Amino acid sequence: MNIEITINNNKIYLEYTPENGTEWINELFEKGEDFRAKGTFRLTEDDLVKDSNLIPGTSLSLSFGHSMTFEIGRLSDDYYRIYNTILETKNDVLFHKSCTISNKYFIVNSNISILFKFEKLADQQIIIGGDKESAIPEQVFKDIINSFPSRTELKHYVNSRITNVLSQYLDNVNDSGKAFEKYIENRNRIGNIRSFPSLNEYEYEKYQFILKTLKEMLDNSDIYSESDWQNQILDIILILFPKYILCFSEVHIKDYYSKPDKSTNRKIDLMLIDANGNIDVIEIKKPFENCIVTKKTYRDNYTPMKELSGTIMQLEKYIFHLNKWGINGEKTLTKKYKNELPQDFNLKITNPKGLIIIGRDDNLSTDQLFDLEIIKRKYANVVEVITYDDLIKRLENTLDKFK
Repeated sequence: MNIEITINNNKIYLEYTPENGTEWINELFEKGEDFRAKGTFRLTEDDLVKDSNLIPGTSLSLSFGHSMTFEIGRLSDDYYRIYNTILETKNDVLFHKSCTISNKYFIVNSNISILFKFEKLADQQIIIGGDKESAIPEQVFKDIINSFPSRTELKHYVNSRITNVLSQYLDNVNDSGKAFEKYIENRNRIGNIRSFPSLNEYEYEKYQFILKTLKEMLDNSDIYSESDWQNQILDIILILFPKYILCFSEVHIKDYYSKPDKSTNRKIDLMLIDANGNIDVIEIKKPFENCIVTKKTYRDNYTPMKELSGTIMQLEKYIFHLNKWGINGEKTLTKKYKNELPQDFNLKITNPKGLIIIGRDDNLSTDQLFDLEIIKRKYANVVEVITYDDLIKRLENTLDKFK
């Protein structure tokens, strides 16, 4: 059997061509009965375009012979109304006049009435396209239809589920799961996964702007105060490390060890919060040259400069005190920043890590860079050391990816 949806003179028609002629349909109509086409369209004699009422300007078939033509909807107030009696829905389904209505908008996998399922699940009138408040954009509607598994995929899926059950009780059962996985891999490989060209274009421009801004800042770092520099770089860090959603400055934490008889406070300049509420600590230093590794070797090794080693030690102490503060610290900090946190969001001290943004490495020799990498890896489990040239490389690599 075959159906064809057409639009003419502000009406929507369905031409139905059964495999074994139309005589049996006329017999049903004579008995006052209806029938369903493709499990989707409930068609009656009242919907039939009679031979005395041909569609103007078309050659659509009459009510006898090999096919029949039925009226299933009409244009009203910029929307084509598909009659609810046809689709067996509670309400007429509306398609905006700009939509490219076709067979695939009604039927999925040969016999699934997609619009009937839409209304049943949504429990409200379905509107596709246009600017009505509850309208579903046509492109979204298309995406949903395209996401439906094909009949081949359904077959592989069913076979895979049966195999999983039978293999628990029987030996030498064919592994249909591998066939299903291979089918999915091949389907994805040929491009069924959507790409986002417009999003990629936006992301490219965003990272390009950040890279340009960072380079301009590094060329004119002397004009920034320490706090202004930190705020500017922090904005870049939160984009390059999207797991962080918040940052708090000048955070006071408990130190129970400096004075054994009573606790004192230490002040963290910047505290990062990730999407799960976990706390990390960051130190942002202005990009002074010659502040990372020594110019001269000690026993044939380049060692960290005081600026770097001191900052690492500082962060390690912050992390030590945070861990010792533990659950009490979590409660105290959550209460303090409650108004700035999402609702029911709790801060967590779970082995915090440190992040250091410091110095330039573009003027270091190959040997110095090698020893710097060793220094970075030595502390990597607690503190990540990133130079400003590392940031530039990350941005440039990100841009290459979007290209």
